Amino acid sequence: MDNKRLLALLATLLMVSTVMSPVMAEMETINQPSVNQQPDLLQVESKAMVVGQETVATTLNEITPRSSSNAGARAACPLVQTDAGASGDAGNSANTSRSLGTNPNSGQTGNQGCMDANDADDWYEVTITSGKDMDVELVVPANTDFDLFLIDGSGNIVDSSVISDPLEKVSTLGTSLSSTASTFYIQLTVWSGDGQYTLRTWTNDTPPMPDLTISNVVAPATGQAGQTIDVNYTVSNQWNGSSGAFDSVFILSSDQTYDWGDVIISQTQSENDLAENSSRNMNSQVMIPSNTANGTYYWIVWADAYNNVTEKSDSNNNNVSVNQMLIGQSCQDRHPNGLDDAGLGSDAPNNTNSVVAPLGNNVTSQYTGCIDGLEANDVFSFDVPANHSIEIEITRHKSSMLDGELTLGNNLVDYGFGWDNNTLKTTTLGTSFDGIGGTYFFNMSSSEDAVDWTMDVWTNYSSPQPDLIISEVSGPLNAAAGNTISIDLIVNNTGTFGAPSPLVSVFLSVDDEFADHDIEIGNLSAAFIDANQSQLIQIQATIPAGLQGGNYSLIAVVDYDEQIIEKSEDNNIGFAVDQLLVDTMATSCSSQDDAASGNDAGADMASSYDLGSDTSITITGCIDEGVDDEDWYKITLTPGLNLSAIMINAPDSDFDVYLRDDVGEWFDRPYFGGALDEEVTTIGDPNFAGSGGVFYISVEVFTGVGTYTLIIETEGVDPDRFNCGQQNDLNLGQDAPASSGIALGDDPTISGQGCMSGTDESDSYSFTITQNSNTEVTFNADLSLAFVAWIEDSSGNILNQVDNATFGTLFTTMGGENEGVQHTYKIIVESNGDVGLYNITITDKGFAPADLIIDSLICPIDHTSGNEVQFSWQMTNLRGPVDGASITVHLDMLNETGDDVMRMFTSSVIVSGQYNNTAFDARSEFFNTPDELTSGVYSCRLTIDVNDSVIESNESNNVMMGNTFFIQNEEELWANDVDRDGYNTTDAGDGLVDDCPTSYGESIVDRYGCADVDGDGVSNLNDLWPLDASQAVDSDGDSYGDNTDGTDGDYCPDVAGTANGDGGQGCPIAIVDSDSDGVIDQDDLCPNTIAGTTVDEDGCEIDDSTTNNTTNETGNQNTNTTDNGTINQANNGTGGVDDKSDTGEGDAASSSILELPPAILGGLVGVVMILLLILGFTIRGGKKNGTDESYVNSQFAAQDLAYAGYGQQQQVMPQAPAAALDPSITAEQLAYEQQLTAAGYPADYARQYADQHFRPWLTQR
Repeated sequence: MDNKRLLALLATLLMVSTVMSPVMAEMETINQPSVNQQPDLLQVESKAMVVGQETVATTLNEITPRSSSNAGARAACPLVQTDAGASGDAGNSANTSRSLGTNPNSGQTGNQGCMDANDADDWYEVTITSGKDMDVELVVPANTDFDLFLIDGSGNIVDSSVISDPLEKVSTLGTSLSSTASTFYIQLTVWSGDGQYTLRTWTNDTPPMPDLTISNVVAPATGQAGQTIDVNYTVSNQWNGSSGAFDSVFILSSDQTYDWGDVIISQTQSENDLAENSSRNMNSQVMIPSNTANGTYYWIVWADAYNNVTEKSDSNNNNVSVNQMLIGQSCQDRHPNGLDDAGLGSDAPNNTNSVVAPLGNNVTSQYTGCIDGLEANDVFSFDVPANHSIEIEITRHKSSMLDGELTLGNNLVDYGFGWDNNTLKTTTLGTSFDGIGGTYFFNMSSSEDAVDWTMDVWTNYSSPQPDLIISEVSGPLNAAAGNTISIDLIVNNTGTFGAPSPLVSVFLSVDDEFADHDIEIGNLSAAFIDANQSQLIQIQATIPAGLQGGNYSLIAVVDYDEQIIEKSEDNNIGFAVDQLLVDTMATSCSSQDDAASGNDAGADMASSYDLGSDTSITITGCIDEGVDDEDWYKITLTPGLNLSAIMINAPDSDFDVYLRDDVGEWFDRPYFGGALDEEVTTIGDPNFAGSGGVFYISVEVFTGVGTYTLIIETEGVDPDRFNCGQQNDLNLGQDAPASSGIALGDDPTISGQGCMSGTDESDSYSFTITQNSNTEVTFNADLSLAFVAWIEDSSGNILNQVDNATFGTLFTTMGGENEGVQHTYKIIVESNGDVGLYNITITDKGFAPADLIIDSLICPIDHTSGNEVQFSWQMTNLRGPVDGASITVHLDMLNETGDDVMRMFTSSVIVSGQYNNTAFDARSEFFNTPDELTSGVYSCRLTIDVNDSVIESNESNNVMMGNTFFIQNEEELWANDVDRDGYNTTDAGDGLVDDCPTSYGESIVDRYGCADVDGDGVSNLNDLWPLDASQAVDSDGDSYGDNTDGTDGDYCPDVAGTANGDGGQGCPIAIVDSDSDGVIDQDDLCPNTIAGTTVDEDGCEIDDSTTNNTTNETGNQNTNTTDNGTINQANNGTGGVDDKSDTGEGDAASSSILELPPAILGGLVGVVMILLLILGFTIRGGKKNGTDESYVNSQFAAQDLAYAGYGQQQQVMPQAPAAALDPSITAEQLAYEQQLTAAGYPADYARQYADQHFRPWLTQR
């Protein structure tokens, strides 16, 4: 880098740093805490200690928080504290604790300190020496709750006191800190209140004490109830005091831990004093209680089980036997000749790793064996083919407990439990493993005495079936009634077969159990889900406008319409983890309209609301805890009928329902119903089933407030009797009117149940589908009902109709003439005299998918390789709108066999198509065919949306093949015509062989394929007028061309002539001798010689006079050229002139042609020459295949004779310029260029013009 650039860079950096310095200084000031500002870390300190990079809980408060925040009546601590008599606050962690010294003894006086809401912890550090223990007491202020903890150096709580206010006590005695030299911590923490405390400490010598332990417990493998057996064990005293006498207790346990179900044997072992650090082996004869149930047990031996001896630790006084003992008969007892489980010749393996081989493949068989608690497990394996199921059943020779597990790999397939004499069963049927092939293991386990078993195994073909489950449901936490929400869920197919488009429905429930009367808010048909695949879907659901506020469970159900046969129909339901709060929770009954009565239902028999006789009805009502606690309803039943009622709670409430007799006494009510739906009925009741009479239903508050729903059904003698009760068509809170219909809005998605009974014989609904949107409507009802439903447009035209023979899809706009078209529709349902329920589902299907097609494709025409060609196309969108979408198009060239050769074109295209076959992207493009492409027949193929950027209804019409075309390889085309002038280099059979094979030419008269600038058919070499197409040959050599009609045409082409020849231009002049001196006038320089005068060959008189010859030299000369170039002619010194004299007039005449100045004349000549040259280039003579060669040869022979000298001049032409070193420039081209140069053209123009004829490939594309 030079010095100037370095100085410029340094100056720039200096300027930047100068500008940034104030900013950086300001940022530093902002980041610098003020003097009065403390870091947050100092304001809020953790109550946990960090020990070994792990956070250890230091208070119970951190493990199980309590909700009390009751403040005491005492004053808060002073700003400046003196905890434990020292200035300042005791620290609030182990690291900041205040030391109380070594082996401290404060006595009853203790150390004072203070804690409050701003100082919730005080920590003290204590050190004790070996052989010491410490007792600590905390005196708590009145009306406060302080807690006390003893914490070791690792942060572990070794003793605590939290509920003994006003005096909390802890001690090291009996802990890991006892008599051990160590440093530990005392933690005081506030639970509630504030004030002064007193902390007392006593350090004492640790008294000698024992520490009893049990080890090496051994008992026999088998025994019988009532039998006395030997139990061996070792008892040790591992501390520094003798134990004194104590007792050891024996326990029979089903596991290795003592709990409430274990058997404590009343017999104990009296133990003598055991000295410190000593042990002894014991052999005790213990009788097994006679009432002990047969089975397997561990022996637990417990020294000083009732803590009669003060020990260093009471937590290590018991131990358990390693092996179990079987009480009762063993399999060896039942089969003394040896076991033969499942024909294996021995006991079955007791774990999967020990199973040598399966019992078979595709097994259907029966096996026998024996199992007891000592064996614990009998394990077998079976190979199950794909698409098969396996079932295993175990029966036993006596009542016993037996477990069975069926596993595949690490997966538990099924679990069976056998008790008493029931049959233990396990199977893959109804599980997600049904039809899954593999090696299955069956593990039979027992903890009892011996039992003989029989195992039946069936392996059967199982048709592949899907098994749909919902693994995840999530939605918003809040929503408003009437709004639409998005619910995401994952549907898994855990079966062995694909599930075609399962219907997924979403419901709102006031509890966490799904019921048919839960509120459906949306549904969606998922796409095909293959086996072992999952699908994430989103459902747009609408909260009913009239839904009461509160918390609801979101429940999703897959295959709700049960259209898919599954392995299991019991696992189709999924729940969202979080509830959905709709609006706000109810705080009161806004109005009372119980059972649509306009009033509150009464709270007792006398004021109950009468629902009539034999009623089936759904009603709602509202109750409020402490305000309106009960609603009573009266129903009269005909004898033989039964009454049932389901009560659906209000959100966030717990209501109860009671069914009462005619005196108001309840006889049926659910217990522990909580917030779940509750049901009461007369069915099955010994006193009231079918009895008829008066009944009362009461709904009562346990907690909460809100609107409940009561579904009442009367059944019995007339089971077909039906009553809609309170109308709630499609969960809209009213009956759908027959005429105008309920307006459902624009593009609705709604699903619900409607009802018709009594006078309600027609329901109708109206809705509008906006532009570009689509809808699908389904109608379903019990097939026994004569319901009819149809849909009509705004003009009343019926678009479709269904009845009980065609229930299902009523209408869809997708794929029809109404697709994407804005319309208003009306659904009408007629009962035709029947009563019952129907279901309507209207689904907003959104925009139709696009369908992009290629309208037309025009491939290139036949051409030669290396040329630029054109192609064109036009596209159309047949269906849904995709304005603005970007797609990729490819145009490919294919050969005759259909193989791809190359990509001709690729581009991104913006789709602008709408419905109604809108065309887009009509265009033409160009392509340069590669030079090397071989000759052949080709075609082009256009592919659109190659990346599938646009979702289409039909992907098969995105490709179009275009027309075929022939490509001629350029090199092949000119293989026998090197200079590419149309004349073959070698004879191809037509006799036309290029006379100039390496240079382009079009001559045909004298030679084939040689340069012919003026296009008259004569090559430049033999053309005397190479730039004039009207002349080429001069047979008589008189400079006049043989073509009489051409430029300077010769009227006498076979004889040399002059311009004014006799007979015309180019003819000889007439022989005239005017003065009869023997010299014709044409050659006579003295044409007026006096007759008889002797003349010389010039026709002038011969004069011997010397004087005349020397004195008038000018007169004796025929011509004289002056200094200015003027030619003077004179007569023999007579002074006469021919027509002009040596005057200014003569000078003017010699320097002016046509009376034009030389500059203008030169310009005109140049223009004429250029025009002639252009004319020569554009007019090309035809190939004269019929030319008479004898004529041509004779003609040019005459010309060659006339111009013999010209040919000699060609042979002595100067050497070609340096450019001739280019091997592609021929001698003919150089000769031609020299002719052009001689004609006045510049050398570069001459080269350019000559290249067009001799080297045309330089300018060809």
